[in-house]
Amino acid sequence: MEFDSPPSRPVVKNSVSAQAEWENWLYQNSFEHLRDADGLDWSVKIRLEQLPSNLDRRAGRSVATVEVALDVSMVALIETGTFDKDEDARLIDLVGEGLIPLRMRKIQYEATSENAMRETMAQALPELRENFRKTSLHAVKRTLVGRWLEGRMVFGKGELDAGFDPQLTNFSVSNSKE
Repeated sequence: MEFDSPPSRPVVKNSVSAQAEWENWLYQNSFEHLRDADGLDWSVKIRLEQLPSNLDRRAGRSVATVEVALDVSMVALIETGTFDKDEDARLIDLVGEGLIPLRMRKIQYEATSENAMRETMAQALPELRENFRKTSLHAVKRTLVGRWLEGRMVFGKGELDAGFDPQLTNFSVSNSKE
């Protein structure tokens, strides 16, 4: 009776060491922050996952998710020209003085291996950095602030007290039938 030979593929590292190696590569290439054309520093989080392939159940695939975010005050948005103090006075009053979390949509990249993912990211991240540097993101920031404010007002997400006078909003909720 013959035994199967052991697999000849390279041994897959555990996920902790693979993630540490990935983060070290990102740190060496300084991809933690992106500076936009207005001079604001966006933070970048890149998460790498090893998932099974959709085509071959014995193969794997690498998926990188890029999250770009900025916590900014309305003062900084006014200074950079995203908002005008006079034209957007009502919006500025609604937002208040707290930090506004701006989150862009997640970008996903997929490759067949970790090395292929590094090559993909080595091309994609400098392009992303260059696009941030040369393009004014005023419209994007205005849209993100509007969505954040709408979510806060309608769904109660975020801090409700920033920029609001509690004496002006005297609501009482009662379950009793009168």
